[in-house]
Amino acid sequence: MADEPGKPSGAPGAEGAPADPWGAPAEGQPGARPYGTHYAPGAGYGYGWQAPLPSGQATASMVLGILGLLFLPLILPVIALCLGVSARRKADRGEAGGRSQAVAGIVLGIIGCAFALIGIIIIVISTVASV
Repeated sequence: MADEPGKPSGAPGAEGAPADPWGAPAEGQPGARPYGTHYAPGAGYGYGWQAPLPSGQATASMVLGILGLLFLPLILPVIALCLGVSARRKADRGEAGGRSQAVAGIVLGIIGCAFALIGIIIIVISTVASV
């Protein structure tokens, strides 16, 4: 069924066979690309916007806020509060992710500072009352 001797019927250039051996549609057919048939897979199609990964400051703020409630209530909540404010500002500017972790660190830092302040007030009152 070949039109030319030595060419099989499915070879490029044979009658009824596609011109492109990879099956790309010919010009004028549906699906033809106006700029050629070669393209990088995925080059024109994105997977959407992805949020940036949490920054180390945001994670450290949250962890120190949690530890500040359990250990060293005078030191760790203050550090958690400072790191949380800094990480939240970076997240709001789009420089880093982890805004929710930063907010958690801020809240835990405030709660830890409040507990430390209440503890100091109780110690001062009990010391003054015993004198």
